[in-house]
Amino acid sequence: MRKKEVEENLTDSWRLYEIGKNYNRLRGLYDEGKENYDYYHDKQWEGLKRPTNSSEPIVLNIIKPIIKYKTNIVNQSSYEIVFNPNTYETLEDLEILRSVTKGLNQFLMRIWEKSQSGKKAKKVVKKSAINSEGIMYFYPKEDTVYSEEIDKNNIYYGNESEVEIQNQPYILVTRRLTVEEVKDMARYYREKGLNELTDEEIETITSDMDYYEQQGKEYMMEEISEMCLLIIKFKKNKEGIICCSASTKTCDIYKNQDTGCKLYPFAHFIWEEEEGYARGISEVRGLLPNQRELNKTATRIAIATKIAAFPKLVVDSERVVNRESLNQVGSTVELTNMRADDVSKVISFLRPAQMSNDAYKLMQDLITQTRELAGAGDNATGNVDPTQASGKAILAVQQANQMPINEQVDNYKYFLEDCGNIIFDIIKAYFVDGLTLYTTTEEVNDLGQTESVQRPFKISQKELEELDVDIKIDITPQSPYDRLAQEIALENMLFKNIIKFEEYVESLPEGSSMRKPVLEAIIRKRKEVRKQIAVMQQQMNEMDSAIKQEIINQGGMVDEMSNMQAGGNVSEGTNPEQNNLPM
Repeated sequence: MRKKEVEENLTDSWRLYEIGKNYNRLRGLYDEGKENYDYYHDKQWEGLKRPTNSSEPIVLNIIKPIIKYKTNIVNQSSYEIVFNPNTYETLEDLEILRSVTKGLNQFLMRIWEKSQSGKKAKKVVKKSAINSEGIMYFYPKEDTVYSEEIDKNNIYYGNESEVEIQNQPYILVTRRLTVEEVKDMARYYREKGLNELTDEEIETITSDMDYYEQQGKEYMMEEISEMCLLIIKFKKNKEGIICCSASTKTCDIYKNQDTGCKLYPFAHFIWEEEEGYARGISEVRGLLPNQRELNKTATRIAIATKIAAFPKLVVDSERVVNRESLNQVGSTVELTNMRADDVSKVISFLRPAQMSNDAYKLMQDLITQTRELAGAGDNATGNVDPTQASGKAILAVQQANQMPINEQVDNYKYFLEDCGNIIFDIIKAYFVDGLTLYTTTEEVNDLGQTESVQRPFKISQKELEELDVDIKIDITPQSPYDRLAQEIALENMLFKNIIKFEEYVESLPEGSSMRKPVLEAIIRKRKEVRKQIAVMQQQMNEMDSAIKQEIINQGGMVDEMSNMQAGGNVSEGTNPEQNNLPM
């Protein structure tokens, strides 16, 4: 097919994709992303002129520990997406809404764990630190909502100057799938009546070479299966509802399908905002010049050390008979025309040159100053002997030095709130049969003990749509020193009898030095013993009551017999003496 004919047959989504691709090339997005990942993964001499007199240029990677430290700070706390009732008129309405939101919280926690969204969210943070932007994509599947982490090279915004995703005119997502997968998809949607493709048009879907804009393209140059690019387009209609379409280069797989959602199913986390650019700036970009100079300085020191720091043997080769013996331990060196004072003139060593400490000092200063300016020095990372300071003291120092990362921590919280709103939006749109939620109530069992019981209740799609809730993020610090400080505070409260042992165990943070499951097992055994004792006590009380009742019954029979006997003697007129028994 001629180039002009191909251009005429391009789908609308592909034309938009070409526009976004050209813009990203002008911004240097693809080359910048590859360079960021190369420097993080120790490939720091890519594209640079290597020293000719050193076969192994030195890499002292200070970027990776800085990125790991900062991403760990963002991820070190435990985050939980929580639904809260927003509007209510009476206290009864508030209690009902609380039951519903608690059920929604449990449901959200289940689908969050089922799709491993927590793990993917941490990957989003790492990608944003390395390459400025991390993105989560949510979609309904079966009876839940799945999440997927996608690379920023695979998403194209209709307005690359707008940071807020929900304000975008449209969003494109590219996927590289096998040709057979895409053909099967086209046939499936044709059966659903969502396209009118003929078999001949479906067969025009063939493999392509459109992988140059993909992250990790060097691994895609020799693909095992035939692959092609699929573009999924999301756009809001006039009513504000998200519509979706999927296309290849020349075929529309389906067009303008109403999803029923009001929010784009994407949430992105930007490491640091850049005015007028939707992608932001990564942590790596500012570290590259110092990293390059550090590697060059270290390599120069290594070369100079190899050349001048070790003694070199100098030999008059014309007067040495067996030159091979010079490199043999304990061998004899034979000389011609040797005089006693001529040995030093025939064989000698050059003195090693003295290297200036300035080069080594420059290298150390580069490492120290770069880490300090990046907010990842020894004080910030808590490089303190814990035996010489309390957990609270170390925690205070760390928190004071982590102030520069508070911006990223706050942005991550807003990112998770966006995730929660998107999931709830999908639930309202796709769960047409409603939801079965569970509420926890305190009930008294047959033994008179109070226990927590979960009761199911149904909420319809209409009730979900009318539900007015706020989504917020509960944050629980989870660093080692946070847990240490919490443990010490709980122990003090336990020793002062402010709380009971069960409350102490319940309040212990996960991952505490005193293993929480061990203590919980002790409590369970105690409860079981108390339950057995209660059952035995109840059985003893029942036996005691039965015995008393039997005694009462027996006593009544004795009194009745006595009365009957006394009454019989009087009526018959017997002589009392006749009843006297002999001794």
